[in-house]
Amino acid sequence: MGLFTSLTGDVLTPFDLPAAPRAFGISKAGRGAGPESTSIKSDSGATPDLSKQFVIFQLNPRANEPAVLEASKVEPKIDGSREEPDVLVALDLLSLQLGSGEEIDSGTKATLRLNFGKDESSTDKKFETAFWSVAAGLNLYNTATNKKANNKDFGSDLQKAFGNRPIEIPGGLGRLSFEIVTHSEPPWWKRTFNFLQSGTGASLVSMLGFPAVTTAAIDALDQLLSRLTENDAKPLFKSLPMRLALSKYARDEYSAGNERVVIGSMSRGFCIMARGRDREVLNHADVVYNATYGKLLPQGLSDADLMSGRFEDPLDGLTYAVFRVGTKSTKLDPTFNFG
Repeated sequence: MGLFTSLTGDVLTPFDLPAAPRAFGISKAGRGAGPESTSIKSDSGATPDLSKQFVIFQLNPRANEPAVLEASKVEPKIDGSREEPDVLVALDLLSLQLGSGEEIDSGTKATLRLNFGKDESSTDKKFETAFWSVAAGLNLYNTATNKKANNKDFGSDLQKAFGNRPIEIPGGLGRLSFEIVTHSEPPWWKRTFNFLQSGTGASLVSMLGFPAVTTAAIDALDQLLSRLTENDAKPLFKSLPMRLALSKYARDEYSAGNERVVIGSMSRGFCIMARGRDREVLNHADVVYNATYGKLLPQGLSDADLMSGRFEDPLDGLTYAVFRVGTKSTKLDPTFNFG
């Protein structure tokens, strides 16, 4: 994979994992809680600083253990097998918190990109590598409430962008990347994203879905979205491209039983996308996800303190996203035709 260019015109190095889908790149850091650097070295360069990269954590379903698990500690709930090696995935973006340090005003917009598909290292050789890609426009300021939008305002069923089709991961080994870039509103932005009107004002999220597109199509999407050429464009949220096993079968096939090979997994349940160094904060707060308010909150916080708004929130400065993940084992048929 070749080099690509950031919004500022800087040339960025390729991702360290091979054949990751490209996304429009940013090399300069944003203010507030955003990543200090989004440039990732190749295999011949330095290892990326994971403390500054956004990575995926699993919300631990067991209350007596650490609240969030690093991907390599996650045990997939899907067994998988040679007879059913493939995995169907459903994703919901439940909430997005903008850290208190993020400078958001009434003119701030954002473009979200999510790519999820088969990893090149998958044992599956029947299907071409394809990605399920979402591009979304986000209004980061809620004019109806006259304040910065937050949390549940951004909740979105990503499957609707794909016509309610599940994401297909042949072989059960996937590649996930996610990013949000903030900017002012370019002329084409509202023409591209359709923000529906309601009694309380315009919706804050508009999505376009591109199911099962090739890496060449991903490149074309990148060229379209690279029209975000304003000098004020900043990365709010950018993940490391993550190779994730969605079944025990995919994990074990990749590692071939080698105990010195570690690979992360994603399992059915709830996931948090946050910076690597935020794991300590999340575990120290022993977080729970309050679905009513769309927020991560410290374990044991009383209703009275929550309602008063006077408690000191240790998560106030964190920028994070919460996803709900569904998975199902299947066998995709590459021989299907019109016969």
